[in-house]
Amino acid sequence: MTEDQRRIAEQQRLSGINKLWNALTPLKHVGSFMNCGAHPDDERSHILAYLARNQGVNIMYSTSTRGKGGQNAIGTEAGDDLGAFRTEELEAAADEIPMSIQYYSARFGDEIDDFGFSTDPAEAEEKWGFMRIRERLVRIIRQQKPDILSPTFLDTDGQHGHHRAITRATLDAYDMAADPNSFPEQITNEGLKPWQVKKLYLSAASGRGTVYDDRDPPPDPTVSIPVGTYDHMNGATYRQIGEWSRARHLTQGMGRWREAYPEDANLHRLRCELDIPLMEQDVFDGMPKTFADLAGTVDGELASLLNDADRHVRGAIAAFPDRTRVLEQLTDLGEKLSDAQDALSANPEEVAHNVGHRLEAKMRQLGVAYYEASGLIADILWDSDFASPGKQLTGRFNVYNASDTDFGSTEFAVVGSNGEIADNTSASLDSWERRELSISVNIPENAGYHHPLTMNYDPITGNEAFVGKVSFNEGGFFGFGGYALEKTILPANPVLVVPPVNLSWEASGLFYNRLTDGDPVQATLSVDKFTEIASDVEIGLEAPSGWTVMPPTYTVPAGELPGSSKYQFTVSGPTGGGRIEMTPYAICDGKRVEENVLLMDYAHIRNTCKVVPATLAVQPIDLEIPARLNVGYVDRGSDRVYFWLQRFGVNVTMLSVDDLKTQNLGQYDTIVIGIRAFAADLTATSPFLRDYVENGGNLVTQYNRTDDDWDNETTPPRSITIGTPSFRWRITDPDAVVTHLIPEHHLLNAPNKIGEADWTNWHQERGLYFPMEAAPEYEFLLSMSDHGKTPLEGALISASIGRGWHHHCSLILHHQLEHQVPGAARLLANLITPPDWK
Repeated sequence: MTEDQRRIAEQQRLSGINKLWNALTPLKHVGSFMNCGAHPDDERSHILAYLARNQGVNIMYSTSTRGKGGQNAIGTEAGDDLGAFRTEELEAAADEIPMSIQYYSARFGDEIDDFGFSTDPAEAEEKWGFMRIRERLVRIIRQQKPDILSPTFLDTDGQHGHHRAITRATLDAYDMAADPNSFPEQITNEGLKPWQVKKLYLSAASGRGTVYDDRDPPPDPTVSIPVGTYDHMNGATYRQIGEWSRARHLTQGMGRWREAYPEDANLHRLRCELDIPLMEQDVFDGMPKTFADLAGTVDGELASLLNDADRHVRGAIAAFPDRTRVLEQLTDLGEKLSDAQDALSANPEEVAHNVGHRLEAKMRQLGVAYYEASGLIADILWDSDFASPGKQLTGRFNVYNASDTDFGSTEFAVVGSNGEIADNTSASLDSWERRELSISVNIPENAGYHHPLTMNYDPITGNEAFVGKVSFNEGGFFGFGGYALEKTILPANPVLVVPPVNLSWEASGLFYNRLTDGDPVQATLSVDKFTEIASDVEIGLEAPSGWTVMPPTYTVPAGELPGSSKYQFTVSGPTGGGRIEMTPYAICDGKRVEENVLLMDYAHIRNTCKVVPATLAVQPIDLEIPARLNVGYVDRGSDRVYFWLQRFGVNVTMLSVDDLKTQNLGQYDTIVIGIRAFAADLTATSPFLRDYVENGGNLVTQYNRTDDDWDNETTPPRSITIGTPSFRWRITDPDAVVTHLIPEHHLLNAPNKIGEADWTNWHQERGLYFPMEAAPEYEFLLSMSDHGKTPLEGALISASIGRGWHHHCSLILHHQLEHQVPGAARLLANLITPPDWK
């Protein structure tokens, strides 16, 4: 956690009375605002925080992808694993606004998927499907019925191609969602109805920097959002509260400390269905904001009930912080909203379509507000964070009535793995009484494993698995008309349905070096026990014909499998042939388990996991690598290049900042700096690394960003300027043709001759954060072009400095190694081998 992130966490600690105020605020406003983006972290958090926490607007965020193509500043998760991780980050970020999240898809491998950085919106539209993007967004709009749409980014040069594609789709969806001829199957087959959004806003600030703004300035502001307003109940400005949310996106290095000062965020109104002036004081000018405003759009009994509801909302806010008086107003509000829902049936269908979803939202919000005002404290505690099919999960519901009022019968329920209520009980609680209610859930034999993109959420019941429900129902302390007020109680960690054991390898694949005459490969299988097992456990590894595994199996007697254990397999086979896959297994309680459970257990998110086949890939490779090299490695935790060097037989020593300052660095033939490793403390070692190179050392630095405390003049041994804007200094096409500019250079020849085959089958992209210029000592070795653009030559640069060498590599070798790309391994071997190595 950075210092900025620590200060943010300290600032956002809220007391119970703050929670009550934040629960009352949404009752003030009947409008909704949807921000549209392409990835987790694209949301305009400061604007959304103001609208939600100050105005009470119902905030929604729609994202086309889960962000699997991004970077990871705090771990090694990548690809779909990173997408699952960033989904949880977005959910945590949403809680700070608060807002709901609408996803285009809930499956891996969807047609609309994050394929990495793109410079061209047309590329995204082609890969995702032009009409498919619009169809998905139109469905979300028809389901959620937002009053206002606002894409985060402008469709201008300098923006990510994904961002621009979603902005284009949002502008089209504004009209298409209201057109019954657009995607009519949503109407006939899914029961949705056309929905007319009332306004669409663009950002009036491009966020690209003056290099673009001078050439293509953003649109003029038509309304300002006072995000610098200080929220006295929450103790921060809305810009700062926005950073509470941004700080949840730690994989993207977000969370900046913002000083409190007056500040506006500007928007430009592009579309509007209302006959009102272009210049506005509020994005909801001309639209219903309060129940009273909504009453002005209807007649008769419904109008009267909405006016009464408005009076009780104002009464509840005026009564704050007197919980007893607040409860009285909320009780009356609930009765009026219940009656208003009943009265909808006597109104035209158009009225029900415009008003009904607003009343449903207010009833959900009222349940939260009522709980916070009641003084009831409920916690759900499970005996384990894991459950397996066919097993029973037990726990308790702790409830405490911390008020002066006795509670009548209140329902406490638990949701099972299928989204249905699995256990419930009614309890009366006297004033200041605490009770512990035992709960249990039987997991069906056919229960599916945890899915990180759905989070075991049932779309029909609207329930997340293994949460608690507190309901103030008919006949209890508070109830009316059959409409229950309800509060969801989350456990400290979600319960994950997983296999009884987890099978995992050190890596998803290994290299099998054909140049060592088929020396056996050592593979270590980790077995972690999640739930209790009654039988013996058989553990084995299945290999294709022609391959040998020793030993073929291990048997662990019943009751003796430890919580975590390792099993060594020796694999050998023919030196010919291509990539193969092997399947590990464990047989326990009569069931065969072949899955790996990738746990993501980080403090800033709720725990999640991804359950996938535990397949071990074996990739043949022709790899020459010196056996006696001593390599020092500086790691930031974002790559595992050191692991692969160790697998190749290299002697690797992990070095700390202090080691670089105090050790005799001359003992290392090569020192490798991990990706984005130049934080402030490492930058202080630059003079030591410079001396190491000048005295004969071989230094390899991997890509760094300009905001990683990389100083172009002083961080590297000689000046290297990282390209800005970074948008222009990366190659996103993994198949981009690579030209060797200096074919005879030792990095391209020894100990491995780098040829055309070494640039095939790369994954996701070639590289990023390329240098744009460097000191005269550096030679630019490679040229490559992204989708017909101007070739870049900074992917790999090298300089002879003093008696040593410095190589700077912006290719994403770490990512390719995790996917067992032979060319990346062969080039890495060349990088760590000094040219005079014997």
